[in-house]
Amino acid sequence: MTLTPGSLYLDVHLVQSYPYSNLNRDRQGAPKSARYGGVTRARQSSQNGKRHTRRAVENATGIRAVRTRGVPKAVAERLERLGWEADVALMAGQMLILAAGVKGLGIADSQGTNALLFLPESALDALAELANEHRGEITQAAADVTAEMEKAAKKTTRKLSDADQAADGDGEDEPAVGESSVLAKYAAKVLPKVEVLGILQSRNASVAAFGRMLANEAGSTVDGAVQMAHGLSTHAAGTQLDYFTAVDDLLQDEGTETGAGHMGDNRYTSATFYRYASLNVSELVGNLDGDTKTGLQVTAEFLKAFVTTVLPAKSSGTAPFTVPHLVYVALRSDRPVSLVGAYESAVPDSTQGYVPASLARLDEHAAAHHRFLGTGGLVTHAHSGLATETFEALGERVDGLEELVSRMVDTISKVQA
Repeated sequence: MTLTPGSLYLDVHLVQSYPYSNLNRDRQGAPKSARYGGVTRARQSSQNGKRHTRRAVENATGIRAVRTRGVPKAVAERLERLGWEADVALMAGQMLILAAGVKGLGIADSQGTNALLFLPESALDALAELANEHRGEITQAAADVTAEMEKAAKKTTRKLSDADQAADGDGEDEPAVGESSVLAKYAAKVLPKVEVLGILQSRNASVAAFGRMLANEAGSTVDGAVQMAHGLSTHAAGTQLDYFTAVDDLLQDEGTETGAGHMGDNRYTSATFYRYASLNVSELVGNLDGDTKTGLQVTAEFLKAFVTTVLPAKSSGTAPFTVPHLVYVALRSDRPVSLVGAYESAVPDSTQGYVPASLARLDEHAAAHHRFLGTGGLVTHAHSGLATETFEALGERVDGLEELVSRMVDTISKVQA
């Protein structure tokens, strides 16, 4: 995100209570956590939150991008539907990647790229169309590459002793096929680098909102308009252990055996979270080459998605489908402002739960920001949610999410008009 005075920043703050669940697990399967304010908190990673929010926005707008190593295979599938032979189609997909000439970008042993690419879904069709335009040259190049590689393999085999071959099998994996490979040499001959690179550099609303970075290729990099913080519990939170058993139905029906057919343990937590994200509306529209209409559509759907999307991990056994007690949205013209500092001192345990104190803390902390920064950069702000109270420092209370979204989008339209 580029911080530019006069830009419009849409700050979204949520306070949401989740039941016994495991929304976002670490590599050991336990709920993710972090230390903040001297105590351990439950955590929801920004990466996970961004992915599920992005997919919700894409489903709502119908504008999809894919993050994948499988571009060669996806292109090959499209070419096969056009009548290409499978092996030539896959080689064509790989040649397209190598024809871009991006340093370090190559083909892995899995036959996909050695790095994740983030492309509009339509780019896969464009790559396939470009390959099909050069079908004759690619087919001939594929035959030449195969022949040259077979010749080189035979030559290498003759030079290796039996001992060398045995040792070679215990070595490291072969490096990715890169810009100096035989395949890359032929790709450069038969495919236009500028056109291939142009497709890899293409963007749509999803790429414009969530950003993209391709090492060693500055033209493909897009600074994402969305910035999302890791969600943290407003209070200290630990992991809870659930020992479970599963009954074998057939054995139970037969009456031949009692006890569990399977047993184990899972880890869960329960917490009230503060979550925060900021959307640079001006940067989003800039990334869309000035398409304000699409920018407003994405802004509206992002706001809805961030508020309503639930991280789905282990949802079948916990059904953690809550909605926020409080949604506070501020449209600013100066800079984004996180209010996580409201919870640097952890909310204490209470028989009243954590929600009431968490809501009051957010209101108090927002008021402190208004006093310190002033309200000159605050274009508009409002709040809604399950809580029925009106919070003075959080702007006007509105009745629901749709009204909150409409208010923000209408204000953005007027400011940018």
